[in-house]
Amino acid sequence: MSAVEYTYEATWSQEERTFIARVKEFPALEARAPSRGGALRALKSVVYAVAKEMAESGAGAPERADAKKGGSDAG
Repeated sequence: MSAVEYTYEATWSQEERTFIARVKEFPALEARAPSRGGALRALKSVVYAVAKEMAESGAGAPERADAKKGGSDAG
């Protein structure tokens, strides 16, 4: 899975006075920057590196958060 396919968000932290970007599929990862775009770019770089390392080691990268909802729509 590509790093761009994950679910990202960036919010302003008044307490830290910076933007904090997070990705749902890797809850332990976050990045900070003075701009929303900067925080998202920094986080995507980290997610790309982690996902690449996981793939190279044979560990499966997490599925997209919206893919986990799953279930059957029988009705």
